[in-house]
Amino acid sequence: MASFLKLIFIIGLITIVTIALVFFWFYRRIKNIANMFGKAQNKGHQEERRNNRNTYGNRNGVIDARTPEQANRKIFKHDDGEYVEFTEVDEKE
Repeated sequence: MASFLKLIFIIGLITIVTIALVFFWFYRRIKNIANMFGKAQNKGHQEERRNNRNTYGNRNGVIDARTPEQANRKIFKHDDGEYVEFTEVDEKE
């Protein structure tokens, strides 16, 4: 009877260790994928910053010196509308 309980205990211990190793393997796999994704994102941000530096490094960029009121004013005249008035024509043949 003692050897049977010992066998059950060893099988249970092996099962618990196996399950723990599988969870650890999944955890490491997900962590590595997340790190690769994060590094790819950071690389894109670094390239974007580098491009911005190169674009404006020679001081030839466009500078908007208008006041906020001038910048936010409407471009079209007040009488210019979005809708067009039209008349329907009956096409009878």
